[in-house]
Amino acid sequence: MLNICLTLSFNTSSFQNDELMENTYQNLYKKVAQFYYSHPAYKISMYISGTVLEYISKKHPEYTQILSELSSRKQLELLGGGYYNPAFPLLFPQDRSGQIEFMTQVLRKSIGKRPRGMTLSNSIWDSSMISTLQTCGMEYVMLDSSLIPPSKNEFLPLIVNEQGKNIKILSVNRQIEPAVFDETSPESYVSGILKTVKKTVSKSSASGNERVICLNIGEDFFKHLFNSGWVEDFYKCLERNFSSAARLMLPGEYIHTARDFIPAYIPAGIRSDIAQWAKNPYTCEKLSPGSAVTIHDFLMTYSQNQKLYNRMLYVSMLAGQTHGDKMRRKEAREKLWCAQSGEAYVCTPDGIFVNNSIRQRCYKILTETEKLLRTCNPKDRDFEESVVSYDYNNDGHDEYICRMKNYTACITLRGGQINELDIMQNSGNYADNLNRIEKYDKVDDGYERGLFVEHLFTESDYKDYKRGLPSGNGIFSTTNFTQMNFDAKHHEIKLLGTGEFSSMDLPVSLRKKYIASSNGFTVQMILKNESPLPLKGVIAVESNFAQTDFSTTDKNSYKTEIITTGESHEIEVTKKTSVSKSVSYLKLTDTSNDVSFVFEPNEDCECVCRLLAFNRPVLGGSGTGVSGNTLVSALCWNVNLAPGMEMEKNISFSILTPKKKAASSKRPLQPE
Repeated sequence: MLNICLTLSFNTSSFQNDELMENTYQNLYKKVAQFYYSHPAYKISMYISGTVLEYISKKHPEYTQILSELSSRKQLELLGGGYYNPAFPLLFPQDRSGQIEFMTQVLRKSIGKRPRGMTLSNSIWDSSMISTLQTCGMEYVMLDSSLIPPSKNEFLPLIVNEQGKNIKILSVNRQIEPAVFDETSPESYVSGILKTVKKTVSKSSASGNERVICLNIGEDFFKHLFNSGWVEDFYKCLERNFSSAARLMLPGEYIHTARDFIPAYIPAGIRSDIAQWAKNPYTCEKLSPGSAVTIHDFLMTYSQNQKLYNRMLYVSMLAGQTHGDKMRRKEAREKLWCAQSGEAYVCTPDGIFVNNSIRQRCYKILTETEKLLRTCNPKDRDFEESVVSYDYNNDGHDEYICRMKNYTACITLRGGQINELDIMQNSGNYADNLNRIEKYDKVDDGYERGLFVEHLFTESDYKDYKRGLPSGNGIFSTTNFTQMNFDAKHHEIKLLGTGEFSSMDLPVSLRKKYIASSNGFTVQMILKNESPLPLKGVIAVESNFAQTDFSTTDKNSYKTEIITTGESHEIEVTKKTSVSKSVSYLKLTDTSNDVSFVFEPNEDCECVCRLLAFNRPVLGGSGTGVSGNTLVSALCWNVNLAPGMEMEKNISFSILTPKKKAASSKRPLQPE
C-alpha cells in the first residue's frame, strides 16, 4: 500500500503588504478552506508561515475556526516550523528554538493543537539542528529528496541522529510532483507514481509493504491545479480507481503507524534547484551527482547576502549578551527573528534573487533591534560608545566595529574602507552596494564599493574614471591594508596600504587614520612616494551610498549640495557624471529617511558624482534589468610628489539626523 501525504505550503512573502495578503486570501486561502470543509473525506497537510497566520487570525478569525474544525476531524494537519521561515543553520540555537516555539505557540492558540512535524525553508539542513528540533517537541521533519542519499531513497521514513538524539525524516519527492506532469490526468499521474514506487521497492532491501510518498505543492502551482479542477479530480480518482493500491494520509498519522525506519546520515545541504545557483553568481549550473552545496556556499557566492548575514549574526550576539528590561529584550528578539526570514538570504528555485528592497528592510529591522538593545539596561543612562576589533565577517582578518551614538559601522582591511554603515535613525545599511559585473553591466569593477575607498590614478585613468569606466587597478581600492595602531579608548584606527603605481611600478604607500566620533569620522590620508622617481597623478576618495527608496527601479533618493568658490549649489546627479571644481563642502541628503552626510575636506578638491545602476538577469525573459542603484561621490586631488615626499589630506565626515525620531512599530512586517 502506498501512503500519499499531500502538503500545501502557504509561502507568501513575510514582507508583503496587507493589500496583497488580502488578495491572496480571497483568491486562494478562503477557497481552499471552503473546498476541504465541504469534502470531509479529503485529507491534506498545510504549512502556513507565521506572518500569514498572524494576518489571517487578525483579519479573518473565522478562517482559523474552520482550520481548527478540519484539524479536529483529522482531515487537516498543520505543520510547524520557524515563525518567519528562517534558514535555520544560520541561526544561534536560542533563535532556532525561539522561532519554532513562537510558531508552535501561535498554532496552539489559533488552531488548538500543537504541531508534531515541521518543514524547513528551502530544505536548508544541518544535522546540528536535531537537538533543537527534538527539544522543541518535533517528531519529524519534511526534507527535499535531493538531500537524501540515493541508497536510502526507498519510499520509507528515515531516522537520523546526532549525539544520541534523533528525528524522523519524510522525503519530499519533487521529481514526481504534479508540477512535473502538468498536462497529465490524475489517473495517469497516480499510475506513474505507483510504477515508480514499485520499481524502487523491487530493488529495495527494506522489508514492509507500507511505503510513503510526500508531495509538497507551493501556493502558486496549487492555485493553478485547484482552479483547473485537477485537485478535486485527483481525490476522486484515488477513491474510485486506486483504493486498493494507494491512500491519502496525513504525515503525522503515517509516522505514528510506520514500522520501518531507515537509519541514515544526511550531510548539510540545500534543495538542488536552489543549490544549482550557488556555484557562479546569477548562473544556473547543473550539479554533478553527490555534490554537496550548503547555505554557506550560497552566501559566499553572493557577497551582499553574506554581509546581511554578518550583520544579523552580530545583532544576535548583542541580543544574547544584553541584560535588563525583559519586555524590551523580548521585543528586540522578535524584531530580530523578522530579519532572519529565509527569503532575505537565498533565491527561489526559479532564480528570483534577494532584491535590495528586502535586504534594506532587514537592515532597518536589525537597526531597530540594536536600538532597543541599547536601552534595555536602566542602569546605563548613557549609551557607552566603543570601537572593537575582531573577525566580524570570518575572512581571517580583523575588522573594526564602531558602535557610536548615532550609528554602527564596520571598517575592513580590504581597501581600508567602511563597508557597513547603519544609522540609528532606523534606516538601512548605506554601504549595501552591488558591484558591476561584466556579463551584465559590460564592465567589471574589480573592487568593493564602500565608503572612503581610495584610487590613485594616472591622468588617462582619471579621465576614464570620470566617464564611469574601470580605470587601472586603483591600487588602494584593492589593497589589503595592515594595522599600524589601534587605540580602542580614543576610537582611533591607523592603517597602512602599499602598492605600485602606473606602468613603471613606482612603489607608493598610504597611511590612513580613522577617528570615530558620535556623529561621524575624521579621516586622515597621507600618501607617500616611496620611489626614486617623481610621481604625478590623481588621488580620488570615493564613497558609495546605496539607494533606500525603491518606488521605482531608477529612483535617486539623494539630494546633492556643494559649496564651490564660496557659493552653495544644488547639483542634479544622473547616470551622466557630474564634475565640480574647487569644492570645499559636499552634502548628500537621503530624502526618504531625512539623513544627511557631510564631507568637509581640509583643501578644495574636484568632486565627481554620478548615479550608478546595476543590471541583473530578468526572470522569465531575455536580457537584464536594473536591480539597484548607488550614488557615487568622489573627492579628488592632483598628486605631484618628488621622491620620498608625501602629501596629507583630511576629511571631516558628519552624519546629520533629525532630532525628533518617529516611533517604530512593534513588528515591522509591512513595507511602506
